Amino acid sequence: MAKLREFILYCFCGVVGVTTDYIVFLYLLKLDLWYQSANFLGYLSGTFVSFFLNRKFTFAIKDKVYLRLIKFLMVGAAGYSSSVIMLWLLVDLALLKAEIAKLILLPVIVIIQYSINRKITFKASK
Repeated sequence: MAKLREFILYCFCGVVGVTTDYIVFLYLLKLDLWYQSANFLGYLSGTFVSFFLNRKFTFAIKDKVYLRLIKFLMVGAAGYSSSVIMLWLLVDLALLKAEIAKLILLPVIVIIQYSINRKITFKASK
């Protein structure tokens, strides 16, 4: 039951991070920024928001903030790399609008990153 609660909190914090990501992404698209550049800046914004929310509320971890942030950013970089490939496949090959493609790939990335962050980034110190 504790893991379910943790996952739900992670998803809630993730929703805030993803919402930040998507709003920044849409705003930058409206400024005619290339969709991959908008994806990078949105993703980075959402990743920082998600880290600080998850550190405080989901995992209640207060130690090694900078080390954990580096780990979180590394996990985020792997998620971002996956999103670049998936976004390219959906936009350039499947010819979906960038806005729709991003919505499709976000849940996949959230689940993958939760699994990794739970085991690596927010693992309790001994």
